[in-house]
Amino acid sequence: MNQNVKIKVLGSGQDGGVPHPLCHCPFCRRARADVEYRRLAPSIAVYSEEAGFCYVIDASPDFAPQMELLEETLGPVSRAGKAPLSGILLTHAHIGHYPGLLVLGKEVLDEKSMPVYCTSSMASLLSTSPPFSLLIQNGNIGIREIEPGRELAIDGVRFKPLAVPHRGEITDTVGFVIEAGRKAIYVPDTDEWTAGVLAEISRSDIALIDGTFYSRDEIGRFGDVPHPPIDEALGVLEGLNTEIYFTHINHTNPVNVDGPERARVESSGFKLAYDGLTLRI
Repeated sequence: MNQNVKIKVLGSGQDGGVPHPLCHCPFCRRARADVEYRRLAPSIAVYSEEAGFCYVIDASPDFAPQMELLEETLGPVSRAGKAPLSGILLTHAHIGHYPGLLVLGKEVLDEKSMPVYCTSSMASLLSTSPPFSLLIQNGNIGIREIEPGRELAIDGVRFKPLAVPHRGEITDTVGFVIEAGRKAIYVPDTDEWTAGVLAEISRSDIALIDGTFYSRDEIGRFGDVPHPPIDEALGVLEGLNTEIYFTHINHTNPVNVDGPERARVESSGFKLAYDGLTLRI
């Protein structure tokens, strides 16, 4: 049965969003003045209004307003709980991707048994590190371990965790291949485009992928926080039939505003994700 499954981008920014805290660069000043240029921290929702389910990939620092947006879009879903969610899938333990779990705790929503799907290293971090461990002890969340390369089928949607190379100071990192008729891939963070990830992108109808920086000289500490720059990715990804959107966009990235960099991306056949973008899969 066609469940009319959609992806909604809840946040297209890098971990700090746009405007970035305490930054007064032209891009952040513009975003403060005009909501059209703002980006929340990275997250997407995979949902079906018809079937009554919604799964979020990553619980960002902007989890609370993102849940408000989902509630407006979906109303209640088919599980007993306060958040309009059927479950949460996590990519890794950098700050933009999991602190929102704390909103599920007794101090705020006091959620009941929210399924959280994550790798064993992420599960270990959550279960041993207060205050996240309290979410498990209090029954606010229930950990469901997943394994890279092993497909997970929930509510008729297939999620396949995909191992990607990314700074592993705390946990490993995965992206997700998502299939519900059409196939999408979500890789918000990677250090480089490996052959395996590129193959998955080429086999997908839609790709939402790391567009943190436009170029390597965008920030002085690029070597400490490497991401494949958009200006190089354009050549690597050229010729694919996949509909490609760059997301996880840093506040320093010139594609945040109209200009030659954005024009080059769009004239090359690529797109830029934005908060609220909705795609059918």
